[in-house]
Amino acid sequence: MEMRDPRGWVFYYLICFVALLWVGFLTAQGVMIFVSLFLTLIVLGFSAILCVMLVLELKKTKETQNTR
Repeated sequence: MEMRDPRGWVFYYLICFVALLWVGFLTAQGVMIFVSLFLTLIVLGFSAILCVMLVLELKKTKETQNTR
């Protein structure tokens, strides 16, 4: 996913929102607690990875702008 593509981010946030709503539903019903925990960890982990990638990309673009 291109980091500066706003359509990609909207799609990503919608998928995460639906996943977390499903987790909330499963937890409220009291079924598949481990599945909901695993899904929450996947969403949070992927979000953390994307955040680190975004910070690294911003740092790289800032360094290339400073060398010009």
